[in-house]
Amino acid sequence: MDQNILNDLLNTQGHINEEELNAYLGDVAPPELRHKVENSMLDNPLLADAVEGYQEMGLTGVPAFEGFSEFKKKLPATDGAKIVQLTPVKRMLRVAAVAGLLLVAVLSYFAMQSPSPQALYSDFYAPYKNDISLTRRGDADGLQKDFKYALGLYAAGDYAAAIPSFEKAIEAEPGNDAARFFAGIASAETGKIADAKKYLIAVKNNNSPYARKAFWYSILMSIKEGNMDEAKDMLMEFSKGSGFKIEEAKRLMDKL
Repeated sequence: MDQNILNDLLNTQGHINEEELNAYLGDVAPPELRHKVENSMLDNPLLADAVEGYQEMGLTGVPAFEGFSEFKKKLPATDGAKIVQLTPVKRMLRVAAVAGLLLVAVLSYFAMQSPSPQALYSDFYAPYKNDISLTRRGDADGLQKDFKYALGLYAAGDYAAAIPSFEKAIEAEPGNDAARFFAGIASAETGKIADAKKYLIAVKNNNSPYARKAFWYSILMSIKEGNMDEAKDMLMEFSKGSGFKIEEAKRLMDKL
């Protein structure tokens, strides 16, 4: 259906919503609301035709979106009913008006099915598991002491306590992107989304083993903030790559 017709039907000067229209059709509208609806009908022939059509069918409200067969069962019997002859133009306008109201119901239904940013975040976010050995000799011995201590706290799930030690490690080794990455995840786990995003974006922009991982989590931080346009733009760029979280990225893109 043409969008201009839909706008003409619903966005009248008086702006009649579904609740008000139901009250009018059900003959329970107070005088001021009846006056508002009838004035809108004068200004909007499509609305007038829709209301007239519902009244002729004996309906007392806008029907909920449903299959046609179920809707047809609710129509009153036509035995002995007055047959109203419609001109082709008026018939087209009436069909367009009713279709417009049903289309609004359909669009509202699908809008309610779209997952919220918080639901998406919950579905796709999980803290990154520490992948740096703290026990293998040689690997652990080469770690900066604050970084090693912070990783131990992180691995134990004590994210809040780990953050200050990660910060000390970054201060001691400014090029330690692993410390920044894990500080970002620890910040996300403690609800400090702005701090998490700051750490992760810094790692994303560097050429390090954690860059792509930080990119993925940066997208999730944007979703957590409700910045869906930014998240979608970042996700499109992320999806051009391969490897880490590429399948999850495809599923997430389908939901945005």
